[in-house]
This record gives sequence, C-alpha cells and structure tokens, in this order.
Amino acid sequence: MAIFGLRSMVKDGVRRLLGREQGEAPAPAPTPIRAAAPAAAPPPVATAPTSDDRSTPSPAPAAPVEPPAPTATAAAVEPAPVAAATPARVPAEDDDTAGPPILFDDVQALLDDMVRPALQGDGGDITLIKVEQRKIFVRLVGACSTCPSSIMTMKMGVEALLKEEFPQMEELVQVEA
Repeated sequence: MAIFGLRSMVKDGVRRLLGREQGEAPAPAPTPIRAAAPAAAPPPVATAPTSDDRSTPSPAPAAPVEPPAPTATAAAVEPAPVAAATPARVPAEDDDTAGPPILFDDVQALLDDMVRPALQGDGGDITLIKVEQRKIFVRLVGACSTCPSSIMTMKMGVEALLKEEFPQMEELVQVEA
C-alpha cells in the first residue's frame, strides 16, 4: 500500500509542475524521436492564401526545398579574409632607429656594479674588450676562464642582464685569452 501512496504523490507533483488540476485530461503523449536525417533543409513556410487563391488549395511540395544560393548582398555581409601579417622589419647594420647606441661606459658601469662582484667572489673576473655596433665583446679571466660552467654564466647570466638593460643588443661575444 505504501507504494500506491508514493505513486499518487509523484503524480500530484507532476501535475502541479505542468500546471494541471486533478480533473483535467492528460496531455497527449509525445511522439517518439526518430533518428535525425543528416542536415535537412527547413520545411517550407506556408503563405496565407490571397483572395484569388481561395478556390484552389496549394499543392504540397514533392521534394525538400533547397536553400537559396548566396547572393551578392550575402557576400557583402561576410567578413573579408584576414590579410597575412606583415613581417617584422629587420633593421639594417647602419640603421640608427634600432634604439640608442650602446656606450662603452654604460656597459662598463653595469658590469662593475652587477657582474664583477659575483665573479670576483669565485676567484674570477670579467673584462670589457669593446662595444661594436650592437655586439659586446668581453673576456673572462682568472678562475672563470677555465671554469666548465663559464658558458652558462655568460649566456644565462651576463648576456641576459645586458639584454635586459640594452634591448637593442644583438649578442655577447666571449673573446678567448
């Protein structure tokens, strides 16, 4: 008996959700869903008959109606294709628009303040040889000249610091003794 009471409670709840009262007739059962056909065109829209067409009913279409071909107005609405990005301009060797020139004294001051103390703490040193165009030439001396990790020190440490300070710098060149 308890199951029947539960069943009536569920039915009442469903009726309330659907907005029906106890005495109303149930809605017709929904039709089962069939497998969808691949991307069919929408059904044709029926038009209201005019005063001349009332005597003859319009025939039903025999085949599905194809969607209309794109017109010139539809093509005008479509977005234009994206143009290829223009390549970045590479400055020429004599181009002075690549940034301010790198000055020997500025590089020397940066090496003295930030790099030299760390290298001297490990028994080595760094010497600035020259600054030519956008390349900086240095030499590692002392214990740093024979250290196996000197390449990493140059690329990951000194070159990264110099490129941060001088973004127009092309490369740091290590000159052997």
